[in-house]
Amino acid sequence: MEDSNDSEPSQDKTSEAEKKPAVTPVPPARPAPAAAPAPIPPRPAAVPPRPPVAPPAAPQPQPAKPAGRRWFLRLLVGVSAILAIIPFVPWESYLLSSVSSTGALQRQKVVLDLNTTANRNANGAVAGQNVNVNDLTSFPPNGSWLVTYPSSGDVSLDSQNPDTFQKFDLIRLPSALGGSEKSASAFVAFSKVCVHLWCSPNYDPQNSTNSSFETYQCPCHGSIYRPPDGLAIAGPASLQPAPTNAIPMLTLTADSNGDLWIEVPSWDVDHNGVIGYGRNYESYQDYILPVAEGKEKP
Repeated sequence: MEDSNDSEPSQDKTSEAEKKPAVTPVPPARPAPAAAPAPIPPRPAAVPPRPPVAPPAAPQPQPAKPAGRRWFLRLLVGVSAILAIIPFVPWESYLLSSVSSTGALQRQKVVLDLNTTANRNANGAVAGQNVNVNDLTSFPPNGSWLVTYPSSGDVSLDSQNPDTFQKFDLIRLPSALGGSEKSASAFVAFSKVCVHLWCSPNYDPQNSTNSSFETYQCPCHGSIYRPPDGLAIAGPASLQPAPTNAIPMLTLTADSNGDLWIEVPSWDVDHNGVIGYGRNYESYQDYILPVAEGKEKP
């Protein structure tokens, strides 16, 4: 009885073991392949260029004005502007300071310029000579010669000086105006600067006995000054108000030998005038002539 009981449990264990299904071993998992790189997105297509902007339409050409007329109008406007401001510019002060700085103002013996191309050989056979009032042959009535004042002291340098503000026309008056007299009053010395627009007047009598006052004339615009007082009697200078209507002039005297001298000028409108500006023409009778006749001291 005891043996049979001992054998039963072993049988039961065997049958239980048989009843369990066999476990199949699981193979190790293979590593997962690496992820493929993300594809690069395609580049966007290039932006097409913008069409060029059309340029603005060219302005319609205007008919050209005649060049000659346009030039004339511009010239007219320019001249009008200059003439409009002339009365308001202090020319007297400006020109007085300019002339005073050109050289030493002193009493100076009259010595004629040498002949040069620049002065058109104005003095002829008497170039470089002193002027003597007693010599009616070398210095006849109604004649004219070129003089520099103030002088540098060297007649050669004076003759080459082109500055018309230092040049004067020495005129022996026509006989009808006292040019035959052997005195300083037979001569006048007019500035070579016109008081209109600064051109250079010339003494050009019609003949040796001409007593006409229309003898000292500006070639640029036709201003005419009469000897002996230098008043403008024709042309644009004659239309200017006093004292801008008379040519400045020097004061002359003669020594005991008859040699002609230039006295130190007073550059103001009531005496010798202001070169390029003008002079009160009455100063010839009131000051310049009395000094030349020895009736008044310079």
